[in-house]
Amino acid sequence: MATTGVFNGTSLVVLVGSEVVAHATSCSLSFSVDLPDSTDKESQGWTNHIGGAKSWSLTTDGLATVDPAATASYYTTGELMTAIANRTAVTVKFTTVSGTTPVNGDLIWYGNAFIESMDITADMESPVTYSVSFTGSGQLQQATNPVV
Repeated sequence: MATTGVFNGTSLVVLVGSEVVAHATSCSLSFSVDLPDSTDKESQGWTNHIGGAKSWSLTTDGLATVDPAATASYYTTGELMTAIANRTAVTVKFTTVSGTTPVNGDLIWYGNAFIESMDITADMESPVTYSVSFTGSGQLQQATNPVV
C-alpha cells in the first residue's frame, strides 16, 4: 500500500540494483541545473539565465561492516568498495521500503551512477561508519514502484 502524508525517514533508502545499502543511517538525493548567464545590454542591469545541464547525486551514510561475504538483500561496505575500486557504474534507486522491499505505489527515483567517493571512519569507542557519494551518469528517472 502506498505511503501517504508525512512519513518517517527510516523507510526512505538507497538501493544498488535491488539491494538496500546495508546499515544506512541517513541518505539524500540532490538534483541541480546549471544556469549559464545570458545577460546582455538589453537586460537593464538585471542578470538573465538559461537552463543548462542537469545533474544529480545520491549520498548515504551508515555503519560499516567488515564481513567480506555478500549478504542477501543488502549491498555491503565491501561491495561498495569493490564498485569504486573497479570504477563500475551501478544502478541506484532512492525510494521507500518495507523491510528491503520497495513500497508499491510510492515514487522512486533511479538511474546509473558512479561512486565518486567513499569514506570509512573509525573513531575510538564508537561504531565504524561509512559515507558514500554516488554521482549520476545520465538521466535521473522518476516512476512509481514497482520498477524492475
